Amino acid sequence: MKKIKITAALLLSACFALGAAGCDRGNGNAASEDRQTWTVASPDGSIQTEVGIDGNGELYYTVEKDGLTVLDRSSLGFTIEEDDFNLFTVKSAKISRVTGSYKNITGKHSEVAYDCNELALTLEAWDFYLDVYVRSYDDGYAFRYGIRAIDGGEGTVTVVSEDTEFAVPQGSSMWVQEYSSINPSKGEFFSYESNFTRRQSTNNAGVTVSMPVLYKLKGEEVYSLVTESDLIGSGFYGSYLKESDENSGTGIFQTVHSPAGVAYPDNVISYPFESPWRVGITGSLDTIAESELVEKVYDDAEYWKPDDYDSLSEEEKAIYNYDWVEPGVVAWNWLIYTNGHGDKKPQNDFNLQREYVDLAAEMGWEYTILDGGWNVDLKVDNFIDFVDYAHGKGVKVIVWCNALTDFGNGNANVLRTKLDMWKSYGVDGIKIDFFDGQNAINPTHQGEDIETIKWYETIYQETAKRQMVVNVHGSNKPTGERRIYPNVINREAIRGNENVSVGSTSTINSLFIRAAVGPTDFTPVVTPLSTGITMGQQMALAVLFESGMPSMADYSNTYLNNPRIIDFYKAIPSARDETLYLDGELDGYYCAAVRAGDDWFVAGANSIVENTVSVDFSFLGEGTFEVELFNDDGNGSVTRRKFEVTADNSETVTMIANGGFAMRIQKKA
Repeated sequence: MKKIKITAALLLSACFALGAAGCDRGNGNAASEDRQTWTVASPDGSIQTEVGIDGNGELYYTVEKDGLTVLDRSSLGFTIEEDDFNLFTVKSAKISRVTGSYKNITGKHSEVAYDCNELALTLEAWDFYLDVYVRSYDDGYAFRYGIRAIDGGEGTVTVVSEDTEFAVPQGSSMWVQEYSSINPSKGEFFSYESNFTRRQSTNNAGVTVSMPVLYKLKGEEVYSLVTESDLIGSGFYGSYLKESDENSGTGIFQTVHSPAGVAYPDNVISYPFESPWRVGITGSLDTIAESELVEKVYDDAEYWKPDDYDSLSEEEKAIYNYDWVEPGVVAWNWLIYTNGHGDKKPQNDFNLQREYVDLAAEMGWEYTILDGGWNVDLKVDNFIDFVDYAHGKGVKVIVWCNALTDFGNGNANVLRTKLDMWKSYGVDGIKIDFFDGQNAINPTHQGEDIETIKWYETIYQETAKRQMVVNVHGSNKPTGERRIYPNVINREAIRGNENVSVGSTSTINSLFIRAAVGPTDFTPVVTPLSTGITMGQQMALAVLFESGMPSMADYSNTYLNNPRIIDFYKAIPSARDETLYLDGELDGYYCAAVRAGDDWFVAGANSIVENTVSVDFSFLGEGTFEVELFNDDGNGSVTRRKFEVTADNSETVTMIANGGFAMRIQKKA
């Protein structure tokens, strides 16, 4: 057995280009045949992704935005282990247009259109093809690998390492979340709940960082956010970025796999195989904030259906239209009563939980969540009475569970049995936690290893069959899975209020980075939990973090006995039709507008220095609108002011340090 790096030889003499730029972008003429490059431009020509093969037969790519280098030369490919090896030859190269649209149940926009140009490059080996798909969108780039047998059959290759690189230009500023194991000796791994901090691209020696990673070109207002998509179902690891020893201090990051820094066997891949997409959302900050590229790369994807779908009854088939998936706001009391705040009442006190059902019903919220401990010494009849009480009030019930220990450490039969039992109790969904391995020692589930990624998918499928929604905690970052499993409507993977000590600077950065790639369960409250974090900012975060299931985490009387804010919280959107980024800066502040139906919400969150923003109401359209503005009063509460505006108006709002503001805007009759 020997380890080899996928390279290419006996090259097809070709140079392909589509869009505003050709292979020789200097003069627009075709490049000489010996260059072996293919350039794919975005539909508007702003993004140029070049794929090449050098004289040693090694694949590489570069990315430009409006003529500025976003990625320097970066390697593509795998190192694999096989008994036999012949150099690859280029079989074909084709560029085509990919367009379409889809509708969201939850997301930044209810309707999304996608449009890109795609290079499909096929390399031929001894008995299989390696396909490299490279796309240029107006808001970024994406690429993935495929492996398939030449004869159309099946086979395996063993991946020793992935050689994909991201060569960040020198002098770039980066905002990263460092990978740090919780306790690997006990099977406890990274849970994406660290702070996002600023570093220089050349100051990351020995540091492993999670996706997404955001960086800014030196001296330019050009940003790129690097992450991955379509991980679930790929049969591959979750990925991180790390400078290799030979590239230490250069800003050239290699793709490494989970669990980072932990010895793990080589990855045997069954083919036909397609890797996750690697995605770089690229442009201005508004491009990053408004982009849905992580989900758009699925293009014409359909919602998941079981293999026996055709044999199902019409009633059973209707399940997989997912019309039963209902976004909604959640009443959640674990943070207040269990996390060191208040009376520490248990989650299995169903009298207490009725109080939160009543809260949800009064506020018009759709869900309540019972967190860890709800089923300790469970008296089933009492629990069913509670669920019936909730359903009688029009409130659905979500229950917490451990992703491993509650289901036989990853046993699908145990999973199915328990979900059936909970469904018979009337449970409407699960909040599933500790995919990072906390409280479970299972060597086959480590971080984002292949078995854990498969386990995510098993859970999504089995809950879908039972018409149960899913809120994922202790988890990896979003990778677009709700395009396939729309019942997965919320996700943690953030340092949110659950951590209590979360600071405003990291929270602002999370809005630009983590929140840019999928639903985010920050669990905003009214009462500030962290030193200095204001009520105004907590109100803002209830709007700014997109989620199909925003969890409201305060005491019930905090909402019900506060006439100043109650109507605002009754109107908090869980599904949105439109998202507009308005203003902000990394480490500083973030301001955006959200439309849900006919109502608009505008919010701003601020870091440690006072900032002033001007809200331009031109997005409102025709007519006169009533604005209800909430802003910090400097004494631990908020002021409320109502005024009228048109699309021609603007409003200047000052945010105090660690503060924020929120607006609800309604059109007047």
